[in-house]
Amino acid sequence: MPTRYVLAVGGTDSAETAREWAAAHAASDGVPLVTVHVDRPGQDLGPLVRDGMTTIKGESAPDALARFVADDDVLVIGSGKTGFIHSRVYGTRGLQIAAAVPCSVAVIPEVDLRFRSGVVAGIVDGDDATRVVDAAAREAASRAEPLLFVHSTFEGLIPGAVETEGPVLARALATATARWPSLSIRSRTSERRPAEALLDASRNCALLVLGASARHALGSVAHDVLINLNAPVLIVRRPQRS
Repeated sequence: MPTRYVLAVGGTDSAETAREWAAAHAASDGVPLVTVHVDRPGQDLGPLVRDGMTTIKGESAPDALARFVADDDVLVIGSGKTGFIHSRVYGTRGLQIAAAVPCSVAVIPEVDLRFRSGVVAGIVDGDDATRVVDAAAREAASRAEPLLFVHSTFEGLIPGAVETEGPVLARALATATARWPSLSIRSRTSERRPAEALLDASRNCALLVLGASARHALGSVAHDVLINLNAPVLIVRRPQRS
């Protein structure tokens, strides 16, 4: 569970979907919600100047936010026509922010979340798999909705070894069911590229959960998912001290 949720807002963007998502999760987890804006030289804050907002100064939003957040925060950024993330545009500020900060990041697109349900988690064989499983299962349990684990065996032109599918997903299932025995969990393997498989599975889901490849990196899968964003995405990072 995070220590706090940090909602980053920019320009005159209201980012209401991201704001509502952050507020709901902060309330559910019983932790503070901090709203922050990066004040860059010459920028007009307009109607965003209001009580309860923390303003930090910096030439670069990614660098300023990276200095502001702690490892065990969740940084929430909105995506939309005027938000940090602009889908299908390479090198956006949102991608830079998600790669720069040391904490987990939730990227929330401006879509109607009322008609979405279920949680999808991208499962890979690695040390951070348990964190992804825990975050996804906790979200699914809090929503009382099903959880889907997706594992891609794609390895270039040659499919991945079949014998790796079972252990990877079996460990994920065992981890989730041990803590949430009543949770409805399914698993799926795919020979498609990981980002393609995840985007397809998460088209109508409430949240897609991924792991980050490193402390200050996204990895190609998370990068491709964010460029083609079609659902709220939580990128889980391991706190440096753990």
